[in-house]
Amino acid sequence: MTWFFAHPVIAGLLAGLAFELLTVLFRFGFKLKSSTHTRLLAKFSLGYRIHHGYPGVGLLAMIPVIPSTNTLYSIVVIMGLMLFVSDLVHHTLVLPLLVGDHEFDLKYPDSQN
Repeated sequence: MTWFFAHPVIAGLLAGLAFELLTVLFRFGFKLKSSTHTRLLAKFSLGYRIHHGYPGVGLLAMIPVIPSTNTLYSIVVIMGLMLFVSDLVHHTLVLPLLVGDHEFDLKYPDSQN
């Protein structure tokens, strides 16, 4: 586990690919679609969809203010990259190749907000 925190960028990229595999399992294995199965969140987000890449970007934006010698730095880099890379791969490669559409909707379909 020491290696994981010693190389946070590599660990974050690998974690992103692993998280994407989990995302693909839920989407195609369990037939879950985020725009349908997370629809109840629309009332809290004013109808906007919160892709998992958004908090990833937020975490990555915190990197300059955390000392690189701190363990928190490694955790933020790994988690930020994991979320961002997974969402990027999902919407630019996986969905276009398997579904024919990137499905990067900013709002829930037919949102009343």
